[in-house]
Amino acid sequence: MLEELYKLINFIQKEYLEFNEKWKESNYYYKINLRKNEVCDLLNDEEMLNIIFNYREFINANNVQLVMDFQKFNSNYSKISTRVKAKNSIENKITIYTKGSKHGDGKIQINKCLNDLFGIRIVMEYEFKFEEILDFMEKNYYNLKCRDSSNRGYKAVHIYFKQDNFNFPWELQIWNKKDETNNIISHEKYKQDYVRWEKENKGGNI
Repeated sequence: MLEELYKLINFIQKEYLEFNEKWKESNYYYKINLRKNEVCDLLNDEEMLNIIFNYREFINANNVQLVMDFQKFNSNYSKISTRVKAKNSIENKITIYTKGSKHGDGKIQINKCLNDLFGIRIVMEYEFKFEEILDFMEKNYYNLKCRDSSNRGYKAVHIYFKQDNFNFPWELQIWNKKDETNNIISHEKYKQDYVRWEKENKGGNI
C-alpha cells in the first residue's frame, strides 16, 4: 500500500508544479500573496475574490486531462477520484471562516482556508491508521503537511501540496475502504448545509 501511495504522491507533486507553471502563463493568472492576505479581506475585495474563482475556472478548463492523468492509478487495491471545489462551496467556506471566534473572524491566511480548491482522493482496500501514514510522510515527505482530518463520522487523512505563498494548495484525501460509505454520507450532509446556506443568502453572493 505504501509503495502505491509513494508513487501517487510523487506524481501529484509533478503534476502540481507543472500545473502552477501553466496557471502563471495563462490569462486567468494574477499574483496574490495567499499568506499575507487574510480570509476577511475577501469580503471587501471583489477583485481578489475573482482571482480565486479564476483559478477554479482554470482547473475546470484543464480538468479532463487531470482526470485522465490520475485514472491510471486505479487498481484492484485502490480507487482514485478528483474534484474541483464548487463555487457555492467556496463562498460558504469563506463565510464560515469570517463568522465567529473559531477562525478568528476571518483573520487567518487565505491559503489555510482555501487549501482544497482541487482535490484528489484515494480509497485504499488496505486498512491503515493515521500514525502509519504520518510516519511514512515524515520519513519521505517532511515538507508536506499531513493531518488526521477525522471528524463527526468522517474518517480520513489529508495531505496538502504547497509550492509557495503565491500558488493555491492541492489536497489529497486518503480513505480506508471500510469508511467510504460513512464518509460519503458525511460529505452529502455538508453539501446540504451549504445548499441551504446558498438559498438563505439568495444565490450565494457574499
